[in-house]
Amino acid sequence: MHSESINKQLFIAGESKVNIFRTAILLTGIIITMSAPVIAEQQDSEVLLDGKELYKLQTKTERLIKLLVEEGILDKDQARELIKRAEQEAVDKFGAVTEVVPESDKDAPEKQEPGVVRVPYIPKHIRDQIRDEVRIGLKEDVSKDVLGQAKNERWGVPGAWPAWIKRISWSGDIRFRGQLEGFSEDNSTQYLDINAINDAGGTILAGTDAFLNTTEDRSRMRLRARLGLKAKITEGWTAVTRLVTGSSNNPVSANVTLGDSFTSSDISLDRAYIKHQTAPKNWELWLGRMPNPWFSTDLVWDDDLNFEGIAASYWPRRSNDLFDSDIQFDPFITLGVLPLEEIELSSKDKWLFGLQLGFHYTWLNQNRLRMGLAYYDYRNIEGRLNNFGSELLDFTAPDFVQKGNTLFDIRNDADPNTELAALASDYNLIDLTLAYDIANFVPTQIIIEANIVKNVGYDRDEIFQRTGALIEEKTDGYQLKVTVGWPKIKKRYDWQVSLAYKELERDAVLDAFTDSDFHLGGTDGEGYILTGQYGLAENTWLRMRLLSSNEIDGPPLGVDIWQVDLNVKF
Repeated sequence: MHSESINKQLFIAGESKVNIFRTAILLTGIIITMSAPVIAEQQDSEVLLDGKELYKLQTKTERLIKLLVEEGILDKDQARELIKRAEQEAVDKFGAVTEVVPESDKDAPEKQEPGVVRVPYIPKHIRDQIRDEVRIGLKEDVSKDVLGQAKNERWGVPGAWPAWIKRISWSGDIRFRGQLEGFSEDNSTQYLDINAINDAGGTILAGTDAFLNTTEDRSRMRLRARLGLKAKITEGWTAVTRLVTGSSNNPVSANVTLGDSFTSSDISLDRAYIKHQTAPKNWELWLGRMPNPWFSTDLVWDDDLNFEGIAASYWPRRSNDLFDSDIQFDPFITLGVLPLEEIELSSKDKWLFGLQLGFHYTWLNQNRLRMGLAYYDYRNIEGRLNNFGSELLDFTAPDFVQKGNTLFDIRNDADPNTELAALASDYNLIDLTLAYDIANFVPTQIIIEANIVKNVGYDRDEIFQRTGALIEEKTDGYQLKVTVGWPKIKKRYDWQVSLAYKELERDAVLDAFTDSDFHLGGTDGEGYILTGQYGLAENTWLRMRLLSSNEIDGPPLGVDIWQVDLNVKF
């Protein structure tokens, strides 16, 4: 085997040894090649080999072998065996060979011709053949020895790396977006930025930041980058972390708007969770900051939203295979206990409890129906009015909102400029999600989705007690969507188009966690979403979207959003 072939089989772990071995082979070949014509002089019927040159060749070869021994490529027994074999082959080819002595020992009697070995004349083509055979033979011998040691010591093979390297994998994606927001001329200018107002302590104190832009068309470039690490701990146990761009104060968007004097973007911990999956794959358990465990759409949960706490799914009919070929009806149940906000000085911590029942049903023609019926119960999220002059109940105000939900001021003091907005209603959601995949036209697929949500936690009398106002109930939402094309864009020429219509009333869901793109985030919006995607190369695709929406009950707000995304995934 040539040194090039050997080198391909060795990874970084054995690279230094391979370099020495390769150098030794090369030098040995050079020595043999260059020495033959120099030390051989044709004299009538014989070739005269000068002892000084033979001594140099012998010394260089011995040093090379010694170097191989010192580096651990050959052991001493292997080196002795190599020299012994070479000497025996020389005897077999030429008979007994006089010992080579250095030129300094030439004071021996002239008749003994010290330092000179006389052998019968060998034609040049025979000498070339012998030289090549010796070089190739030496290569093969050393190659066998090196490969043997490489195999024993596992140079460059996966098992030679530390065990933790095999258990880790990386993934990530980058999205570059161009976005244009066009507003209707009839829009109201009274839409408030509740986050800015609560941070400042009131509308007056927030100044111009107290109002959202609803009139000036806006164009911007945006970037989202995510980098994840997945580590297999042991059989059935996995740890996952992911870093992401975007503000840590916004749970539903990882976008960074470009154009901030080239300052660096913030990076935050997007995910960090432990996952356990039982051997038959009946149970899945997540602990930590995890992806969405529910079967759902962006009507209720934004695609960028991650959850914190504990969630578990149980699939009673699953076997060691992810989907047993005999299973057509595949039911599941998912439970979640998710803390929203831990309050140090109160027992009224904010929680989200979730329960979802559902199934996947697959027909023999591979058409599939998926259904999930969920109940999401928010605890302690509604605001509570402070006693006069007190700020004790300020913690009942939300940390983050978008827009749409019914709010009221929970500050109760003599200063009219201080305000703190909080949720007027409780939110207990019943959410039904359906998806029907039609596989009759493979590879083209048709997916029909429907999502209906109802907030049954809205109680008009309780809201009146909190706010002193009678507010009409607006608690329904639904979305219909049809997708045609490839289910996922993975390679060049893959394509997909979809059309969705959405209507989400003011208090149908918590506006903080719904889609942040449609209607520029939040609730109280209705309209359609047209999307087209096309694969440019493997894991590289273009997406174009038009999101057009108007208000349902609030002040006039019409907005058309154009998005062009270039996505890469690794």
